[in-house]
Amino acid sequence: MHTATKYIFLINPTSGNGNSTKIWDKLKTYLEAQQVNYSAYYSTSLQDFCTHFQKLAQQKSSHQLVILGGDGTLYAALNCLHFPTKLAIPLAYIPCGSGNDFAKAAKIATDPLQALKHLLESPIEKKLALGYYQYPKKEGVFSNNFGLGFDARIVTLANNSAIKRSLNKFHLGKFSYATLFFKALWQQKNFEITVELPHQKPQKIKYAFLCTITNQPYFGGGFAVAPTADLAEKKLDLVVLENTNWLKFIWLFLLLILPGKLWFKPKSLQHFKATHFKIHTTTAQPVQINGETLQLGPTTLNFQVVTQKFIF
Repeated sequence: MHTATKYIFLINPTSGNGNSTKIWDKLKTYLEAQQVNYSAYYSTSLQDFCTHFQKLAQQKSSHQLVILGGDGTLYAALNCLHFPTKLAIPLAYIPCGSGNDFAKAAKIATDPLQALKHLLESPIEKKLALGYYQYPKKEGVFSNNFGLGFDARIVTLANNSAIKRSLNKFHLGKFSYATLFFKALWQQKNFEITVELPHQKPQKIKYAFLCTITNQPYFGGGFAVAPTADLAEKKLDLVVLENTNWLKFIWLFLLLILPGKLWFKPKSLQHFKATHFKIHTTTAQPVQINGETLQLGPTTLNFQVVTQKFIF
């Protein structure tokens, strides 16, 4: 019987193509069987989610906020927490999206019931790294990655594809990225960026094709885009893959997503690790932030590490 803490679940009913609703029914049955003190709130929109989340976060009581959703839901919750409230409260998270990359990196059970049992029975508080980004009139934090170019093109296509919705029904949503690989390869063009790292001269990269800033290894449902990235390290990894030849790019991308660190060897792939840096872009590019997409014009992007307490 669990009585010391009240758990407040904020549920995104659209996560995993609506699968989170079915998951919540199972979790609720378990909570009631264990006589856990809890309440639940279903969001109806992003604005509704943020409004309710911020209201709960500012209450000084012995409750524990638990986010139930996918990587996109976690992204929304973190930004609601950091802007404008900037409240230093620990956040619990139960994954039920199609990719669950943050859960894999943080070693949270991707089985929602197992994750819930661990939260109730043997919770651990951890301070983990988040990425902070800023460009004119916009700022935010991300728990997975910030991508420009090819990876963002794939995510944009997947988010607007019936393929992903169909695969989600069979819990195979991550494979939608693989099915759209060649379409994204055809659409995406090379672009020029300049990277400014601390205590180094600016470095111009003329043929950037994939540019990912991440605080953890995974992208697209488990592909290890940055195998050495670590949520506990308090640094961000920047991976830039150039494309001067399609066949060579396909080969290098396969090395990128296969286990191991072979992909660090090619000259056309550059890897940086720092607490903060800048990226200057000269052309408009698709951008994905934790799986949420937008189009961004030429600009200067600032990145740095911030931290967030989590309860798992």
